[in-house]
Amino acid sequence: MASGMEIKAIEEYEKSNKGNRRISREIQDRVWRRDEGKCVVCGSNEKLEFDHIIPFSKGGANTYRNVQLLCEKCNREKSNRIG
Repeated sequence: MASGMEIKAIEEYEKSNKGNRRISREIQDRVWRRDEGKCVVCGSNEKLEFDHIIPFSKGGANTYRNVQLLCEKCNREKSNRIG
């Protein structure tokens, strides 16, 4: 498990790469563990996608705190809304 300083360093690195839409493997792995491999809305474990809580198109970053797991259906329903 990463220390508080390591997490802060990772998030700062991710913020510095804000123009890059790609979510790093490290952030994906951390989000997967946090969200327990399930959609945070409906609990499905099928057709999962990484979603920006604040959409990338609206300035959202690729940080651990701004990425969540959603199933394809919930992600399409959310579209580019914040939340």
